[in-house]
This record gives sequence, C-alpha cells and structure tokens, in this order.
Amino acid sequence: MTDVRTTTPAAAATVTLDQIVLVSSTAQLRISLKANASSFTPPKVNAATWSAADVTWNAASWTAGSGTSGTLTNGSYNVVATCNAGVTACSTNAVVFTLAAKTSVKRSGAHTIVVTWKFESIGS
Repeated sequence: MTDVRTTTPAAAATVTLDQIVLVSSTAQLRISLKANASSFTPPKVNAATWSAADVTWNAASWTAGSGTSGTLTNGSYNVVATCNAGVTACSTNAVVFTLAAKTSVKRSGAHTIVVTWKFESIGS
C-alpha cells in the first residue's frame, strides 16, 4: 500500500485444488477464510493499524466452482468459493483481496495478519 487514504487491491491470487475426493458424487468442497486475530500486527507496538474487517475479496470466477465475495473476520470463517459436486479439480486465478483506506494509520512498515484457510465437504 502506498497511500493509506485509498483502497488498495492486491494482485489477483491463484488458488488451485487438485485431486479432490469427497464422500459422494453430490458433495461439494467449500473454501473459507478466517483471520487469526481481530486486527493486523503493526510494525511498532500500539501503532494504529487495520482491523481484519478492513480486508475484503471479490466473487471471483472459478473453474468448476463459484466464488463468493466476503469480508475477513476473526469471529467466523467466511466463504471464498464452493466447488461443484463431483469435480476432481477446482481453481481460479482471479481472487482479489482489497485493503480498505485507513487515514489513522501513520506508521510505515509491515502490518501483518495471519489467516487460516478451511476446506470442507458439504452435502452428502
């Protein structure tokens, strides 16, 4: 991010899942994301930083699946995509994560947050 006064999209991310095996041919694979903290860790203790909810993503186009737009939180997993039933592969190269503008951030350096991806079978 070069200007805290503007919303900043990241370069499109690629997510590829291959050799998917689920319990049945009607089950789907759901891909979700959750922050491991409510806010970023700033480069200096007590410096203003972004909250997890300042990160959003688009409803990207998926091969053999469908994307869902969402907002990062540490309270629950939020769906990024659902792969179609019966597929063995599902992918995208178009998920764009966006960081909101936040003029209260005055400290440059690495503001970091850890996230956990969740891959789960849904349906039967």
